[in-house]
Amino acid sequence: MNDQILDTTVLIDLSRGSPDAADFIDTAFKSGAALSISVISAMELIAGCRNQHEVEKAQKLIAEFNLVHLTPTISTKAYNLMLTYSKSHGLAIPDALIASTAITHGLELASDNTRHFKIIPDLSVKRPY
Repeated sequence: MNDQILDTTVLIDLSRGSPDAADFIDTAFKSGAALSISVISAMELIAGCRNQHEVEKAQKLIAEFNLVHLTPTISTKAYNLMLTYSKSHGLAIPDALIASTAITHGLELASDNTRHFKIIPDLSVKRPY
């Protein structure tokens, strides 16, 4: 399995106890793949929490992965993606930042929302389960 960056949807599935998501992560770790998440996905997961207990649970989940922070290169790439795809395809800011992080680091993006990303030619995106 290739090194991957996980979309927020995978983290949400994991936090909700999805067996498919858990199996995907277990298989990836057993194969030696490095799994990362964008700081954007981490923030989206935290934003979806309803209380401090859920925030603490989310922090433990986030800590299991390599957390990739934004850089000027990622921001520039995301800006260009927004210029190209925001009006024609509805690309949202978080998705542009996550996609640009994957592209910049040469990572495959694992997402079950492939339709949000399939318009981006330099991005390798795959449904994880």
